[in-house]
Amino acid sequence: MAVNFLIMLAIYMISRWVFYYANARFFPDVTFGDMLTMSLGGLKFDISALCYLNILCIAMQFIPLKCRDTVRYQRIVKIIFLVVNIVGIVVNTADIAYFEFGGRRTTWIVFSEFGGESNLGKIFLNSITGFWLVWLVGIAMIAAVIFLYYNPIKKNRSQEDYPAARIYYPVHTGIFLLAALLTVAGFRGGLSFKMHPLRQDSAEIYCKHPLEAAIVLNTPFTMITTMHKKGYKDPKFFKEEELDGIFNPVKNTTPRGGQMRRMNVVVFLMESFSMEYTGFYNKEKDGGNYRSYTPFLDELLSKSYSFQYSFANSARSVDCMPATFAGIPRYIDPYCYYIYSNNTLQGLPQMLRDEGYNTAFFHGAPNTTLGFKAFANSIGFEHYYGLDEYPNKDDFDGTWAIFDEPYLQYFAKYCEEYAQKDKPFFLTVFTASSHEPFKIPEKYKDTFTSGDIPMHRSISYSDYAIRKFFEQVKDEPWLENTIFVFSADHCGMSNRSDYNTDMGRFLIPIFFYTPGGQLPVMCDSTRLMQQIDITPTLLGILNYQKPYFSFGKNVFDDSPNYVNYVFNDRNGTSMYYLDDLMIEYRNNELIGIYKFREDFSLKNNLLSKKNQLPQLPFMERQMRAILQQYIVRMKQNRLTAK
Repeated sequence: MAVNFLIMLAIYMISRWVFYYANARFFPDVTFGDMLTMSLGGLKFDISALCYLNILCIAMQFIPLKCRDTVRYQRIVKIIFLVVNIVGIVVNTADIAYFEFGGRRTTWIVFSEFGGESNLGKIFLNSITGFWLVWLVGIAMIAAVIFLYYNPIKKNRSQEDYPAARIYYPVHTGIFLLAALLTVAGFRGGLSFKMHPLRQDSAEIYCKHPLEAAIVLNTPFTMITTMHKKGYKDPKFFKEEELDGIFNPVKNTTPRGGQMRRMNVVVFLMESFSMEYTGFYNKEKDGGNYRSYTPFLDELLSKSYSFQYSFANSARSVDCMPATFAGIPRYIDPYCYYIYSNNTLQGLPQMLRDEGYNTAFFHGAPNTTLGFKAFANSIGFEHYYGLDEYPNKDDFDGTWAIFDEPYLQYFAKYCEEYAQKDKPFFLTVFTASSHEPFKIPEKYKDTFTSGDIPMHRSISYSDYAIRKFFEQVKDEPWLENTIFVFSADHCGMSNRSDYNTDMGRFLIPIFFYTPGGQLPVMCDSTRLMQQIDITPTLLGILNYQKPYFSFGKNVFDDSPNYVNYVFNDRNGTSMYYLDDLMIEYRNNELIGIYKFREDFSLKNNLLSKKNQLPQLPFMERQMRAILQQYIVRMKQNRLTAK
């Protein structure tokens, strides 16, 4: 089995290089060294795919039964092995030809996308005639599998050839269990419990650009790992040519005058920081005696441009980065875990790199955590600093990540280091201590003791860690030319009924702090803010001159066509906010209408009075256009301005 497995690995590697050469025009920046890196990374995905395809053969070859050692049994194994692996070679070869149409490796969803096609035979024939040389290589690989197949049994073994049963069965059972363990490791890409099992987006850790993930991956892997997932169904609310006129996610298509402002940008993504935990946003509640767990953020907010209502577009940490840096909100499922996760995105880090910025992402958890490193790489972060790079592992909390205080001090030193370079910088740090199990350093156990739920103590500690960061950098000259952006990744656990609603579960602090006074202090803005607005707003502040893609908006836009909206989704229930009204949509039906500014707890559903709300038709039209744009562009891999 090992010999035949190695033969297949060699064939998959050849197929990877053929894939690259056949589609080289799509990868102009890939060097030979890049190909070696991607090939080594691709071995994990090849092994995983081969383990999936050959699970039956592996079981048959290692099961501790003597019937394995017969010609007939091995002939059956050979037939199964050749059939499944030839199918794997065929789909892998077909995708070499299909890549230029899809821009990514094919997933299982292709069967539903093309299920209604009546001319699949003609499509397949065109791929053969158009890529006949590729198919010749495919046929050669199939022939190699057939002729190189290693058959371990030439004739039936006799009973005299076996050791005693008391030796044979324990030994071969042990071999079987070892094979099972190695197979599980092959499925997952390793055995570490701290690593996330291989997904499509995991390939991006070996690439410079998301499109290159197709080189790392193989099509059997992408198809097998998406068999249980269903693609989005186009609701067809509007004709496709109408969509851009109703809602267009391509922004800034008309260049503005003036030069781009080359300010530094530092983004704090704060783990589970709900608006509920802050005093600044809740001054009027509880008779003016609202209990805050974020004294430093409250102080910073008083010096910042903030918003009375600011929303997460994410429900989990993995949703935060696509929303914040690529303008992609969560819709039903996390983008990074969905079948479209290898689509090409137009990330803020890459846009700023193209303008001469240094970019880096910092997160004190293991580098494999939640696929952050792969996604950071895919959207253009040049450097990633995780637990692997952190020098003092004694600061590890034992479960999740480096404690926030030492990690933010470490981050402060890198800010100073990047400031010494000749380029502006864009740096992001993701805090971690307010994540379950909410541990804080032992030396602070008597300092941060209060709270109604375990989350509160760790929030207070993380708030203190941010204070210590600013104390560390307060005299640095780069501070005056820096935009700080603060946002939670999503909401944390709630212990208040007014926040435990469809709106309250998404309310997070999002604010902009400019120590140099470039932005005025404007608190409790009536404009609605959301995570997907962060990139457009930053690009607007910097006077970015090129088109870009985002489902969000520039919240400082002063054009007459400005729409004051927020969109988010919770397990298929979509919410659209406009000015002072919020509507809920599920299964393409309107199920709720609320005047959220005067009905914070969403107790008064105005559905029966919908005919009395003149803005409702516009809101429904916008909501439907956003949903259709999201689905159509996701399926067609059109998530950039190009």
